[in-house]
Amino acid sequence: MADELPEIRFVRPIPGFPDSTRYVLVRLGDDDADGTPDGGASAGGAGADDDGILFELRSLDEPGVRFLVGVPEVFFADYVAEIDEPTAADLGIETADDALVLVVLTTSGDGASTTANLLAPVVINARTRVAEQVILAGTDWPVRAVVA
Repeated sequence: MADELPEIRFVRPIPGFPDSTRYVLVRLGDDDADGTPDGGASAGGAGADDDGILFELRSLDEPGVRFLVGVPEVFFADYVAEIDEPTAADLGIETADDALVLVVLTTSGDGASTTANLLAPVVINARTRVAEQVILAGTDWPVRAVVA
């Protein structure tokens, strides 16, 4: 399935994974979809996984490298990731509609709790599929925000 999905290329590797720059975004719970939110344009809406809330960011360079990512607004209604101009330029983001923002989710070993990294979201240019995990400057968003 991964070879049928559009490739996402990171301009800089995700910290700790220097050999992985090519990924695909696979919608969880949707075996026959294209794996991208709204056909790759944006991730909107709320509801169950069928609405494009949870995804697996899967490395094409290292098959064992996978991240659970989600649409932040579903869990944190007041979340806004303000991307600085140099990052927007690196990603070719010209308007807010170009940016697909996802947060990395981490589940506890027993699956009882989940946290979201709100300080360093994954930002994808939905038009060009160029991405980066961005550390937001001048903000106090937490690295481990509990997902309710």
